[in-house]
Amino acid sequence: MGMIGKRWVTASILVSQTVDGLKIANRQWAPRAVPLLESTPAHVIVDDEFTKGSQVLIDARSLFDETHNRDDRGATEQNFKWEYWNAGSGQYAHLRSPGTSFFGSGEEDHLLDDLCELITTFGQQQLGMNSITPPWLSCYVDGHEQRLHTDPAHGPWAFVLSLTSEQALAAMKGSGETQILNPEVLSYWNKFDGYAKEEKDLFTTVEPKFGRFLAFDPRFPHGVRQVRGPRSMAEGRLVLHGWFSDPEPFFMGALAAEECGPALDAALEVAVESLQSVGRVMGCLSVRVRVSGTNGKVVAVDALADSLVVDPDDFQGSIGETEFGETIFEDARADILLILNDALSAAQFPVATSGEDTEITVPFLFE
Repeated sequence: MGMIGKRWVTASILVSQTVDGLKIANRQWAPRAVPLLESTPAHVIVDDEFTKGSQVLIDARSLFDETHNRDDRGATEQNFKWEYWNAGSGQYAHLRSPGTSFFGSGEEDHLLDDLCELITTFGQQQLGMNSITPPWLSCYVDGHEQRLHTDPAHGPWAFVLSLTSEQALAAMKGSGETQILNPEVLSYWNKFDGYAKEEKDLFTTVEPKFGRFLAFDPRFPHGVRQVRGPRSMAEGRLVLHGWFSDPEPFFMGALAAEECGPALDAALEVAVESLQSVGRVMGCLSVRVRVSGTNGKVVAVDALADSLVVDPDDFQGSIGETEFGETIFEDARADILLILNDALSAAQFPVATSGEDTEITVPFLFE
């Protein structure tokens, strides 16, 4: 990690992850991507495709249903692994259990490991994050909620993986959604248009559909709308949640990390030097570099996740004029995207003996 002017940027390949033997062509799910120079900030990612057909989600839900059958009056050890978390004078009010407590953590208990592997795969391929914090399992029934809060200290991206059944969604009747404050609300007067606003205009609202994967920027105020209706845990809002951590490059395809290291290091050195002269931004940018297996040249540089926002205290305003006398305003985001695109596009990697391409996901953290 190195300090660049007023900016902290992290981009290191000293510790890296390689998927051995996994070919890009065999990937069942493709992360969303746009050309880097066309990237715009997206602080909320909702994905309904990533977990499709995942047996581990079905098994996790089945275990929960077996434990909390609404017609079962029995009491087992598994039933008592929940805490009613009521903190901050109603700030948080719901049932929660550490994943290791509910699912188990012994060698014979593979369910939690499989769930964590699934979540980590999303983080690696979409966000450039190689780890997750220990996940929590939370259940919300009538009256439960999380009021608006932020929690960026845990990681640059938060996640919510829903295990809520269709029956539970019907019972909640349109309550229990995750709510995330929209970016324009945080710079309200800059974008004030004089028109009336309603809740739907101020928040992004995400329903906890079964299998839905939600990743979002935890710097933004967010919460869970109060659940109305169900009293039974079997019909409650059930989610696995936590934060992504350990931003490190992730490699997929023909070349291993040690083969890519010199070329990637050289490109990043060029980028870091150029970044010293641009304005300050804050957030996370995950970039995917696709390397041709036949000649080692970079054939595409895409943005996978982009939460970069300009620091208003560092904005320089007018920085010059065009030859026609038009004012040029500083655009730190555009400057950074251009610098990274140019540096990574010019990199020369080794030729793969198999002739197959390689994809490298590189996360950049600006603080």
